[in-house]
Amino acid sequence: MIKKINILIYLLLANSRLLKIIEVRYLFMKKFLVFIIIIIISFSGIKAQTVDFSATEVCYGDTTTLINTSVSTDSIVSVLWDLNGNMNFNDASGDTIKHIFSSPGNKNIGLRIITDSGFVKAIYHQVLVGYFPNANFSFDYVCEGDVTSFENLSTIQSGELEDFIWDFGDNSTISYLSNPEHLYNNSGSYSAKLVVSSLLGCSDSTTKGVFVYPSPSMNIHYDGETTFYEGDSLVVTISGEYENLSWSFGSNANPLTIKYSGTYTVTVSTGLCELSNSFTVNVKEITNFGIMNLITPNGDGYNDNFEIFDLYRIGPCEVNIFNRWGSEVFSSTNYNNDWQGTYNGNPLQEGTYYYIIKCSNNAIRKGSISILY
Repeated sequence: MIKKINILIYLLLANSRLLKIIEVRYLFMKKFLVFIIIIIISFSGIKAQTVDFSATEVCYGDTTTLINTSVSTDSIVSVLWDLNGNMNFNDASGDTIKHIFSSPGNKNIGLRIITDSGFVKAIYHQVLVGYFPNANFSFDYVCEGDVTSFENLSTIQSGELEDFIWDFGDNSTISYLSNPEHLYNNSGSYSAKLVVSSLLGCSDSTTKGVFVYPSPSMNIHYDGETTFYEGDSLVVTISGEYENLSWSFGSNANPLTIKYSGTYTVTVSTGLCELSNSFTVNVKEITNFGIMNLITPNGDGYNDNFEIFDLYRIGPCEVNIFNRWGSEVFSSTNYNNDWQGTYNGNPLQEGTYYYIIKCSNNAIRKGSISILY
């Protein structure tokens, strides 16, 4: 009986120690869990209470949209905005604000939030309101067939110009160059348009009238040869489409009679467009007459006669012809280009003969002539 009582007492004592161990471990785990929960809550509060906002970048005159993107595990009870950067959050309230700024440039915008637990925090961002560019360009007035050069003169107060769109007004391909060149196929007036845009997309345009002058045309007509002997003349007539005509020596004559050697330049113009052309006239002196140096008197009609070129201009001429031994085989005081290589009516032998020619201006020419059958 006593033995059973001792066993019972031992079991009771053993269970009591076990309960104490369990109680101690339970209290430790409870404190540990509370500590972990506090850390999680604290960490979650710090991470969740983030103040920030987004803003659209717009051109001056457009509406800027400001959106509160703050997050917090605590309820946000106040969202206030500073829209002029004066550190006073009294310009607007709410999660989404639409505002038109009175001037372009970088705006210092602030947002402040207050949570239900009294958490207060603010943040500032630079919000861009873009400047509009001032589109402008210049160009050269040109003639039909010439290339028109366009110079971009566009400006912007702040920022950079990125895009250029040129419409030349003649249904041609659009150009995206800053300073393009363009060839108009026909004369006339065209409306050229330039659209410029900034990096932000703010754009401006301008249109200007471009006039392409018609090019004049010219044809030169010669009444005679440009090479002639002194005493004669050449008449030159200019035709074509033009408004004004002038010669390089100051005359406006049309037609023009020319009696002297030289280079003659004529210029015709229409508006700002000019067209010039030149030609050379050679007036020979009478002393510089030509003489045939070979005759073939075979009766075929080619080179049968000994000729002095342009004899009618320089005559009368005295002609004396000698053989190689110095004997005279022909003479005439008024030669008519009719000697066919004969002596006393008989054909001379093939060979070289020598002449002395004296014409009306007393110029004497000496030389040789060959007879070949």
